[in-house]
Amino acid sequence: MASIIVIIIRILVPFTILRWALLGGILAMLADAADVMIMEKFGWGYFGNNAYHAFDKFFDTYYLFFEFLVARRWTNVLARRTGMILFTWRFAGFTLFEITKIRPLFFLAPNIFEHFYLFWTSMLRFFPQFQLKNKKKLFIILLILGVPKIAQEYVMHYRYQDMTWAFIRDHFFWWLYV
Repeated sequence: MASIIVIIIRILVPFTILRWALLGGILAMLADAADVMIMEKFGWGYFGNNAYHAFDKFFDTYYLFFEFLVARRWTNVLARRTGMILFTWRFAGFTLFEITKIRPLFFLAPNIFEHFYLFWTSMLRFFPQFQLKNKKKLFIILLILGVPKIAQEYVMHYRYQDMTWAFIRDHFFWWLYV
């Protein structure tokens, strides 16, 4: 039953992005973070022990596509083009991974788009006077957003691969499994 609930959540929550760009993006990210915890706690159901991980990247790309649709409407040309490039880069990495099953491709195509999306929608919501007018400012923003994400992708998809979730679960969310 938990697997059905997770699938429904992962399918429906991204629609909130179209209504509430920032809140919907945060909710989709939280749904992505919570899915494995829910199924580990209440059972994997249709996905067996580890089959869900094959669907997880699809669901991630699914909700990122909703963010992509919102980003296409941004009036700031530099922000809009940056969002398009970052989404396309991640989508290309996802596609190549699906074809080759080589996990380090996610390290080479990190999901900087999501962080940029959340940054820009936050600026639009809370600091509408903020302007992204030059590539120097964009470079600094992408550096601040990108370096931690690249490090995370390295740890998750290149260095430790299958051990990452176990480490996070055992050291940060242990209280859920007591």
